Amino acid sequence: MKVKEIMKTEVIRLNQNMSWREAAAMLLENNISGGPVVDDEGSLVGVLSEKDLFRGIYPSYEDFYKTPGAHLDFEKLEKEAGQVENKTVGNVMNKRLITASPDDPILKIGGQMVASGIHRVPVVDENKNLVGTVSRGDIYRAILANYFNI
Repeated sequence: MKVKEIMKTEVIRLNQNMSWREAAAMLLENNISGGPVVDDEGSLVGVLSEKDLFRGIYPSYEDFYKTPGAHLDFEKLEKEAGQVENKTVGNVMNKRLITASPDDPILKIGGQMVASGIHRVPVVDENKNLVGTVSRGDIYRAILANYFNI
């Protein structure tokens, strides 16, 4: 079975210049847990998930290592969490891209997801244009239905 048989082609695209708040609202409004991130020209530049948005609330690793004691006061951190609104999608997105081709076998992409711990993969054509997404759930359901008749 190929990715093109199960991928979603109606894709909510997030822009890397969107605010943290705009992205969070878009994910909530569309009842999705993440999506591909594009630049102003529409080129794929990353993926944003709820995990990335959540991670954006916390100080960066660099900030933590520079002043670790400053980040151990969790009540202060909670008050400062509102500053996340100053961040953009580009600040918090995952830039490590694993992509799929529409003609890739679903078990290949499923294996990459398991190995890397990711939950969704952008699907790109031969010109690297975004044509869809496939999630771990999409692959899981297809495997159960087609290989195990569940």
